[in-house]
Amino acid sequence: MLLRIVIGFHFYKEGTAKLKSGTFSSAGFLSSAKGPMAPYFKQMLDDPDGKKKLCIVENVGENGTVAYSVNPDLTQLIWDQGFANEASLHYGFGSEDYQDELIAERENLKEQIIKARNTQNKTVDTVALEATRAKYEQDILKIREQPQRLEEILEEHQLQLEDWVAANEIELVSHFSTSERLDGFQRDGQNRQLAAVYVDSLRDQVDSIRGDRYKKLAGWTSEVTGIWDSYENQVNGLAVYKQAEKAPLKIHRPFDQEYSFSKWVDAVIPWFDTIIGGLLIVGLFSRLASLAAASFLFSVVMTQPPWIPGTTPTYFYVIELVALLVIATTSAGRFGGLDYFLSLSKSKSPQLETEGQA
Repeated sequence: MLLRIVIGFHFYKEGTAKLKSGTFSSAGFLSSAKGPMAPYFKQMLDDPDGKKKLCIVENVGENGTVAYSVNPDLTQLIWDQGFANEASLHYGFGSEDYQDELIAERENLKEQIIKARNTQNKTVDTVALEATRAKYEQDILKIREQPQRLEEILEEHQLQLEDWVAANEIELVSHFSTSERLDGFQRDGQNRQLAAVYVDSLRDQVDSIRGDRYKKLAGWTSEVTGIWDSYENQVNGLAVYKQAEKAPLKIHRPFDQEYSFSKWVDAVIPWFDTIIGGLLIVGLFSRLASLAAASFLFSVVMTQPPWIPGTTPTYFYVIELVALLVIATTSAGRFGGLDYFLSLSKSKSPQLETEGQA
């Protein structure tokens, strides 16, 4: 019973913490998966190694070798043919109808101001009307300039991306071309991975390389994401008048799909942890909850199998997994839990049917 409550409390706290933060992401854990199931876990991510975001292109040679290059054409195509056109239609940039409406409103305000001044009507706030009229003048001008400003914003960000690629191209190609360094060093033939893992000094060096590569990759992805965000925000910022009442438009990002499987996982896991933890604490459906939690932990362990050299330690997950199997194979929920009442009602049901037949 105590084991059930303690593990349930752990799951509950983990789940509520994820829900409160609202920033839980399984991307880091999935992208670092190792072992035979690593490809399956990485497929859950839209862009596990950051190649789509960083404009990395793989060129496979005739002998099967892969050469990397950096080409921002796809990103710029998404910005130009995709988002720019979509935003123009969504908001109606340069719309003559909106301009005509604003011109009519401006003339109406002008007549109200003139009438109030001629009749010396103090109940009309002519200063506020003048301010509104001036705003309408600015909005008319902005709507007329929207198509041109849209092109300028696109060109500015395309240039930013090209400059960024030019400044980082050599390092980017080197980074993705030397990914095999994490498997060891070209010194021991087929045994280089074992040499790099089991020799302490080499293992520390591999860990250091891995950490440096991760930091560099995180820095690059953050910079490119900043360019995407700036482009999206500035285009949405062009909207004025009734255009601004429409929902902001989101740019299509191949590396960050809104309805991807990983996003579904990120949304489900916090609630899964919270609900499973609550069920274990109160002892309701304990066996089912324990098996579900054990299955989840098994999937976590499979991302970093303990028998694979160089993986992140997951022994504590294994211990908790075994403990959950113990709970599932015992009547832990019937002692100090709501499963007691479920088992009581089940045991009475046959007796009631027998009495009814008699």
